[in-house]
Amino acid sequence: MSRKQIAYLILAAHFLAVLIYHHIGFLGHFGFDDLTYARLAHNLNHGITDFSDHFSFRFPLIWLTALSYKVLGVNDFASAIPSFLMTGLILGLLFKILSPFGNRTLLFGLSLACFSQWMIFYSDKIMPDIYVALSVLASLYFIYKEKFISSEQSAINGFLLAFSFLFGFATKGTIVLFVPVLVILFLVDVFNKRQFKFWFYAAISMVGLLSIYLGYFWKLTGDPFTRFTVISDNSYLNFCSYDQQSTTILLKRLGYQFFDLLFVNNVLTGYLFLLGFLFRKNILDTFKMKTAFSFFYTVSILLLLSANFMTISFSSYVPMCLDIRHYLFIPPVVAIPGAIIIDKFIKNKKIAPGVIGVSLCLAILSYRKPELIFWTQYFPLFGLLLSWSFIKKEKHDKIFVGLLILTLLLPAIRSINYARSIDFRTQREVLKQEVFEQYDAAYIITNPVQAHLGNYYNAFGEFGDYTFLPYGKFDPDTLKNKKKLLFLNWYPRFLSNINYKSLPYYVRNIDPKNKLKYDYKSLNIYLYELNKIVIPNTSGKLLLESKQDFEATTPIYWNEDLQRRTKSITHTGDYAHQTGEYSSTFISELKNFTDKKTKQISIRAKAFTHWNQETKAQLVVSISDKNGKNYFWKGKNIQSSIQAYSNWWPVEFNTEVSLKYIPPNAVLKIFIWNKEKSVTYLDDFTIEIRGFE
Repeated sequence: MSRKQIAYLILAAHFLAVLIYHHIGFLGHFGFDDLTYARLAHNLNHGITDFSDHFSFRFPLIWLTALSYKVLGVNDFASAIPSFLMTGLILGLLFKILSPFGNRTLLFGLSLACFSQWMIFYSDKIMPDIYVALSVLASLYFIYKEKFISSEQSAINGFLLAFSFLFGFATKGTIVLFVPVLVILFLVDVFNKRQFKFWFYAAISMVGLLSIYLGYFWKLTGDPFTRFTVISDNSYLNFCSYDQQSTTILLKRLGYQFFDLLFVNNVLTGYLFLLGFLFRKNILDTFKMKTAFSFFYTVSILLLLSANFMTISFSSYVPMCLDIRHYLFIPPVVAIPGAIIIDKFIKNKKIAPGVIGVSLCLAILSYRKPELIFWTQYFPLFGLLLSWSFIKKEKHDKIFVGLLILTLLLPAIRSINYARSIDFRTQREVLKQEVFEQYDAAYIITNPVQAHLGNYYNAFGEFGDYTFLPYGKFDPDTLKNKKKLLFLNWYPRFLSNINYKSLPYYVRNIDPKNKLKYDYKSLNIYLYELNKIVIPNTSGKLLLESKQDFEATTPIYWNEDLQRRTKSITHTGDYAHQTGEYSSTFISELKNFTDKKTKQISIRAKAFTHWNQETKAQLVVSISDKNGKNYFWKGKNIQSSIQAYSNWWPVEFNTEVSLKYIPPNAVLKIFIWNKEKSVTYLDDFTIEIRGFE
């Protein structure tokens, strides 16, 4: 078999690995952004476009997904095909770049990119980030091509650079993180008086393509800048709003959190070899970008810095949110110099100390980190590299190569094992067999992600009259005379960020009249025929309602340290409460608001809190006697209710207490336990208690 045939075989093997991963490790859908894209693509095929949704402007993703649905219908394989295509093109570009360096280098490069945990994870997802990864790599490819392969094709290379960049821009705004790298490459060439024609054609092409792009919006909506207006209108306060949180939060994001994100998600695996290479004496020559290797090496470092420091806002300094999918453009690029350095490591002892030293540091830092990254990446990699530095015999090259590829595969194997424990395909089949095949029409009440999945697998209404209703998003009294089902599924609930304590009363307390129709206990899936929906604020008797707003006097049943009232930060009114270890507390004996007929109480506690940093504080409901004997204690973590620091957010806790074994003189206490004693503020603390006989 010729060298070229082996190279194509290596390429085919990696794409086959992507398909195999999808077949055995498909983890399903997140249930929010991805299924929004699916709905928009489905609607596009029916002539419906919603330009009030900024996702609608991500044309490459929406159009390709719509085309796939047009041919194959709405299903998981059709949803995966566009991302398969993007992944295949990424591997193809890496093949074009790395083939001249030899098949072994090609093998390392494709493996570093393909088996990067999140690259292969997103290779079948309906998400735009894999498109952006292709856009960045393609843009760099045409710059590389101009510099090192065919400078006589400057007009073509310049146009393709502009087209590649605009492809990413049309898909997702995170392409802006790549802009500083392009600007630096342009300025370096201007300073060195080279590639003028290329950059001129690229600039002209960019202006022309951007004019067509904006003109298309003008024709569709009457405003060429509609996309940017809609993005602004759709923005909301969250943890990524660094301009609206404290400087400490911003400095943490810039200082270490970004690198920690890459570290725990195995993106630093490729950089391990680049960092090890930094310890060479002539390393400064590498940054002159006189060779293909030094070009991609320098670009990889620039990409890392740009991804951390670049702002995504024109009006204020806002770095990109810490979500690994936003940075999928990094692994394919860093795989190029990383693969070349690995090949040098095999042959050159001078590189070994730096590479092994960095791998040792990463292994030590990864110990006791989450997701077993110590055992499934950094420690095996360190052990293998250290062993080879002692052996380093040509006859063992193939063994080392095989073990290295296996080591790079470990994170993907870990992901497959997790996916198989989730068994999303069985979850999908349960929905189809126990709902779609058993009922012609039904209301299905469930968590938000399961509701979105239900609509998606119902092809958005094409297969039957099924209405999926997320908890809290419907009025039971308005439901028509149609079968009502309660579908409980742990995994989509987890994706919905809903813990058990936050579930509605009628889900946590299944009424005997609601008949269990199906259960799959190993996956925590239950289907009930819902004949009775019990909601405390309509079904229970109101026993007590109280509010502590910290304004005038301390209400009955509340204790308070008046010295902790403050005017510096308030939610409403003139005053709030600066909390110590324990907040102002609701205190009352049960007999003050219950009688002998009351068998159970439902407690709804809601407060507005203001935190400047992450917290382990809890909103606590406890019942004990005067001697300290505890009958009931539950706490809800407040952190899960915070969407951005340095702002007011409501935290709500609903719980039920059976009074069967609790004496009437027991004392109910409701308070915030700020165990870290961090600076926080509290306002508008309300309590509502209802009783059931």
